[in-house]
Amino acid sequence: MTQFSVGEFRTVADGVLVAVAEPAGVNIGLVVGPSGCLVVDTGSSPAQGALIRERAEQAAGVPVVAVVVTHWHYDHFFGLAGFAGLPAYAHESVAEWLERPECAGDAAELGVDADALVAPNRPFSLARVVDVGGRRVEVVHFGRGHTDGDVVVFVPDAGVIFTGDLLESAGTPHFGPDCHLKEWPSAVDGVLGLVAEETVLVPGHGPVMDRLAAFTQRAEISGLYGQVEYLVARGVKIDDAWEQGEWPFDEQTVRAVLPLAYAQLAGEGKVPRTQLPLV
Repeated sequence: MTQFSVGEFRTVADGVLVAVAEPAGVNIGLVVGPSGCLVVDTGSSPAQGALIRERAEQAAGVPVVAVVVTHWHYDHFFGLAGFAGLPAYAHESVAEWLERPECAGDAAELGVDADALVAPNRPFSLARVVDVGGRRVEVVHFGRGHTDGDVVVFVPDAGVIFTGDLLESAGTPHFGPDCHLKEWPSAVDGVLGLVAEETVLVPGHGPVMDRLAAFTQRAEISGLYGQVEYLVARGVKIDDAWEQGEWPFDEQTVRAVLPLAYAQLAGEGKVPRTQLPLV
């Protein structure tokens, strides 16, 4: 049986806190304003979402006035029903995932009633400004990357950015079947455009990151896609790609993502071609 828990909220900047929710080790953000607070991501079940809301209000000393879902994956999204009655912001693509088989499959695996899941009630396409009890917070979609609906949450007066799973520090980025490898670095570029020397980046999973770590991970993601593109252009088949490539990630990660990368390139008409010798 899946075990759900929520850790203690810990301060990462003035009025900005983070807690870790299990079973996925997801970072839950809390932005505290003078008369209200904002929660970033909601955990893996409606009951866990309700607990996060309760713990957030205890830590902040003010009521939760809004919530942001950074993308549709279960550990960020399935707790949204625990925030009933509040404005819930997410990219406009998130709601459609409730109708997809992947959503029902994740719910069944977690022991969560899929019919209890709810859609965000403040969908948007590009950006929103949220008044968090008198404190300004910006929510921005920089393009497709980890999913088609990633958003980041920027707290300008604290120099903090919640990146969702566009960045991760608990391990290598998660290259799931719904990611967009070619576009992912450009989405991270949007984040990096907000980053100053002292900016604190809160990834979807793992400890906070600094500017250098974010630049490095962006380069690694770009390097992964670029290396596959180079090998395909040379006619290298997928079975030989690991041995013939120069990779920014470990063998297990690369071998797992190669079918996805080759498939996405094939969708652009780029497939390995065997060159016949000239006579």
